[in-house]
Amino acid sequence: MLKGFIINNYRIDTFLIWGHGLKHLFDIIDILKKDYEILFVQRVKVKNIKKFVKKVYSFDYAPYWHLKDKTNYLLTTPKEVCFIFIKNVDSDEDYLDVGEFRHKESLKIKRTKELIRDKFNPYENGIRTHHHVIHATDNEAQSDYLLSYIGYDGIEYINQKNIFNIPRYLTYQNYSFIKINPTELYASILEGESWDKYKVTVKALIETPHYLGLKKDMKIYNNYIQKFLGGALKEFYDVEKFKKLSNNFKYLEKPYNSNYIIVTKKDDKFIILDGIHRSCNLIDKEEIIVCQVN
Repeated sequence: MLKGFIINNYRIDTFLIWGHGLKHLFDIIDILKKDYEILFVQRVKVKNIKKFVKKVYSFDYAPYWHLKDKTNYLLTTPKEVCFIFIKNVDSDEDYLDVGEFRHKESLKIKRTKELIRDKFNPYENGIRTHHHVIHATDNEAQSDYLLSYIGYDGIEYINQKNIFNIPRYLTYQNYSFIKINPTELYASILEGESWDKYKVTVKALIETPHYLGLKKDMKIYNNYIQKFLGGALKEFYDVEKFKKLSNNFKYLEKPYNSNYIIVTKKDDKFIILDGIHRSCNLIDKEEIIVCQVN
């Protein structure tokens, strides 16, 4: 049995956007977020595209030699890809193909994949080519493999839980709950040219693109997301998700009574590790409870 697997009413699937499809990345994300919960996004630069393609398809039901001719086009595409890990609820599974290639697959994923290919695959003489911009997993075992391949602890990385909902990407030794004024909050913000060319600076919460987007112009926030998503910024957020959170927002009320804003203290500043979007909605409060970790 693959480590980390637990019984859920969903499965973890992965969409992989190939280099020639990245110009459509945010249009593809707009399609995916309608039917799936996007967990996180990661862009990867590929040194050896041939070896990478073989790794991606190593868990496919058809042997690689059978797929080789179908994937040769990828050898000429840009050496950059984007993984989008999603929660697939009501996956609509069924058995497809015949003989040695017969396997169980999510029909929901298959429909999404074909929709995206219809819209964004290259066309020649009005006919869609097989130069697919997107690949998708057939089962959770393939997602487990891809997560491990890019440096995570497989499905266990996504399924892990803790007592006060600290995000999976944070580690800590000690924690305590403290009361602070929200104006004391700072956040680590990305600045630079693109997802792979940036630096991290610490800014007061009211100077962040999140706060400025919410209070002044959402274009500020949207530009920030579009520039850095998939690089240092992996957790998925967009304008719609931020607006939905902000409407009638109530901190630490059921069913989110253990979703604390997580901070650490450095150079006498409380720096947000998780919860910058929630914090933007609390700036006018006199005092809030946060979880401080170290």
